[in-house]
Amino acid sequence: MLRTSCATVLGSVLLVLSSLILSIGAHNILILSPITTKSHSNFIKPVAKALADRGHYVAYWNGLPPDRLMFKNKTSNLNLLYSPGLGPLHDNPQIGYEDRDNSFQLLLNFPNRMLTYCTAIYQEPVFHQLMNSTEQYDLIIVEAVFNECVLPLVRKFDVPFVYMMGLAPSPWMLDAIGSSLALDHVPHPGSNYGDEMNFWQRSYNTFSGMVILYFHRFFTMPVVDRLVSEMLQLENQTSVLEIEREYLSLLITNTHFSINYQFPTSPALIQAGGLHCVPPKPLSRDLETFVEGSGDAGFIIVSFGSILRGADVSDNVRRLFLSTFAKLPQRVLWKWEDKPGVHDTIPSNVKLLPWMPQQDLLGHPKIRLFITHGGLNSKQEAVYHGVPFIVMPVFADQPINAQKAHDDGYAIRLDWDNLTEEILYDAIQRILSDPRYGERMDEVSTVMRDQMEHPLERAIYWLEYVIRHRGASHLRAASRKLSLFQRCLFDVMLFSLSVVFSLSLSAVFLYRLIGQKVQHETKLKTLTKKTN
Repeated sequence: MLRTSCATVLGSVLLVLSSLILSIGAHNILILSPITTKSHSNFIKPVAKALADRGHYVAYWNGLPPDRLMFKNKTSNLNLLYSPGLGPLHDNPQIGYEDRDNSFQLLLNFPNRMLTYCTAIYQEPVFHQLMNSTEQYDLIIVEAVFNECVLPLVRKFDVPFVYMMGLAPSPWMLDAIGSSLALDHVPHPGSNYGDEMNFWQRSYNTFSGMVILYFHRFFTMPVVDRLVSEMLQLENQTSVLEIEREYLSLLITNTHFSINYQFPTSPALIQAGGLHCVPPKPLSRDLETFVEGSGDAGFIIVSFGSILRGADVSDNVRRLFLSTFAKLPQRVLWKWEDKPGVHDTIPSNVKLLPWMPQQDLLGHPKIRLFITHGGLNSKQEAVYHGVPFIVMPVFADQPINAQKAHDDGYAIRLDWDNLTEEILYDAIQRILSDPRYGERMDEVSTVMRDQMEHPLERAIYWLEYVIRHRGASHLRAASRKLSLFQRCLFDVMLFSLSVVFSLSLSAVFLYRLIGQKVQHETKLKTLTKKTN
């Protein structure tokens, strides 16, 4: 009895001591992600939960409804802030099947989107609750896409902040941390090239990339500044670009060199791609029954992400898919949010789901193929679980993701506009029958998994690093103070060209002057000879 009592007391003491130690190292962290998507949130939610699990006090403002599954065991130090008023913006992202191949046009529409998003954010009670808060934070994390509207909160709390980007870094994000854009081999979403470009492709990629950067700086960001002035009426207003320049410590991107094109890195750019990837969990009984019924043929899953719904695909393409699937011995699970059309005949081997546990299915031993839109999260999950795929990109970074996977030999890229039943069927059979796709996928999956630490651990380490070192200003490159014109050494090249041009002109002038003098002396000698 005495030993049991002593053990109980000792356990209680150790628990109290561990709690005290944890609380000493705990920090207040604010995560701002009012404008987001389900896929982009998948890059931030694990970070919010991991920070809270480590004892930090986390306030997480996500524009989507709280994920009950992920946060069902949330601790008291995780405060989920939710704005139902932002729901309509996320329910209707105004990007769809018709926007394929218009990536550059989507980028040029950023000012209008920013106007809509910032107006909604500045009308939200949560935003004003934070603006009027007396809370003190040690770090702010901002989702990098369309959330520059919240940067006045960074200024208000006067703390360093970190951008987290669920995509590969955009030109303006690389510019924000002072990194080279490397447009000679890094395609931006508006160009949709690979990393090996010919002269004309490099020219277009460079010119359009710089246009996008300066368009963002001179047309998109001023929209935020104008709304801050009109709607918030802040005293001593500072432009969002100045806030970014002063307080930005890190950029954490959802990328990894195994599956993304290489781009210049710096101490201020942390790649944490695949941090949301986890081993599969058991399927529900009905799903397990369906996939087990596929026998040796296995099953295929079809999903085009959270923005492009299955019902948004044109009738002809949808029927093309269904007629192709009807010929297959494999069973097919298709993420389809609405009821099938009146004239749609669903084959017996096809099951439509409004939502699917994608990673659990990709990790199932009977999975044979994934048909996807090429979103970065889906691509990472396929590589992590080692499943070859057919990729049909729609917009934004998806064509680049698709081309990289196609070039690396573990996927087949198809285009919506050229799609026929024969092309789709042939692509499916090539993936299923040619072992080279699976072998190549295994190689890439091994490279992706071969890391010193899990990407989530890496992200958490660097976030805490910024707190420990009070913004880690030593990570900030001096090039952040230079304009893109200076960073690309255009001024040096122009100066060098002007020097070479001036020296060339001087040489030509001197040559002509000497020539004229020689010619004049020759004439004088000739005249002297004639006179004598």
